[in-house]
Amino acid sequence: MSVLKIKSMRCLPAVIVLSAVLIANVAHAQSTVLRVSAAPSIFSKTFRALASAFERENPDVRIDLDVSQFDQPAIMRQTLRMAIFGDLPDVSFQGSNYLRLLADRNLLIPLDRFMKADPAWNPQLYSPSVASAGHVGKMTYGLGVGMSFPILFYNKSLVSKVQEGASSIPANWHDILDIARRIQSENIQVLGLFSEYNSFMFQGLVGCFGGSMMNADDSRITFTDNAGQEAMELIRRIGLAGQAKVDMTKSQSRQAFTAARIAILLDSSSSLASFESEVAGRFEIGTAPLPMTGSDASLPAAGITVVMHTTDLARQDVAWRFMKFVTGVAGQTVVATTTGYVPANETAIANPGSLANYYAARPNMQAALRSIPRSRSWYAFPGENAGRIDMMIEDRVGEVMRLRQLPAPALDRLAKDISTQLPK
Repeated sequence: MSVLKIKSMRCLPAVIVLSAVLIANVAHAQSTVLRVSAAPSIFSKTFRALASAFERENPDVRIDLDVSQFDQPAIMRQTLRMAIFGDLPDVSFQGSNYLRLLADRNLLIPLDRFMKADPAWNPQLYSPSVASAGHVGKMTYGLGVGMSFPILFYNKSLVSKVQEGASSIPANWHDILDIARRIQSENIQVLGLFSEYNSFMFQGLVGCFGGSMMNADDSRITFTDNAGQEAMELIRRIGLAGQAKVDMTKSQSRQAFTAARIAILLDSSSSLASFESEVAGRFEIGTAPLPMTGSDASLPAAGITVVMHTTDLARQDVAWRFMKFVTGVAGQTVVATTTGYVPANETAIANPGSLANYYAARPNMQAALRSIPRSRSWYAFPGENAGRIDMMIEDRVGEVMRLRQLPAPALDRLAKDISTQLPK
């Protein structure tokens, strides 16, 4: 055997290794890089876990993840800026209340055709709540990822003292208000019931009675109907029960609840983990869904939705795969176990396994979980003045809560004020 041949054979392993490296690099270079922007940044661990898990199941895709934005208003503003320069990501995670604003600017891709054409998109894998969280008008512009609902938090110790040991609260507003008044009369330093009165909570109370903000085609304000009148009267009754005496900011009310200075608090379900940490066993927290009236009753879903921006057809297919993964069982398990949100996909919760066991050990999550079937998208008024309208709602509802105005004239005034801000 010649020396040349021997040298060639010695070089063969190196050639094989080099070839393998080159092939791997080429394959990696040919993989699709999907640009994804996500917020809030406090859940960066969650978003990174979702990206890594998707990449493991889809080795032909690499996720280029941006989690630099602090909260949902920030990522919404970032999206608007990026649109100006034609630099939108392929996919982003947005606050559900900003979908309309982005859809009105044609920055979101409707998802209805993807759901219709995909045989894997069926009730056995994806519950209707996933799509309903992203509805804007008659179209679906986002898929629900994590949801938060208005629920009741309560101090079981204070509640049981006025109910002869029964520590759960009733399922109707009349009896809840009665308990709140009795607690307050027996505890001078305790406020019986406190409720936020921002736009989100007002929508929640109107929805409890089966109402809505506007009709299906946004041609008529509907919160002045019977449901809105009942909601505003309830707000007045909450004020009469004691809240009118001590008005607080959201932060102050949460601190007062964990300090046992509020017996019953109407707040967002995503606050549960924070409350339990703050209370640290000093008293037992209970939760309950809002009392609902009628088959049309619903609750707005706050939280995170995943949306598509890319107009490239090939990239849309990849983006859709990612969005399905995030809202499927595997992705929803990551969301549930790493955030304070409940999964938008009821199927993931019902699926036998770790997530079902996870919630079985956390009974206080049931109030939020039981709200999912009644969920709908957080309504945003049409036009450029949606943010201003939300402030009008908070101001006017606050006046009723503080007993400075009666419900009926407040509703009429609010409807007239909002009508001046709507597109003509």
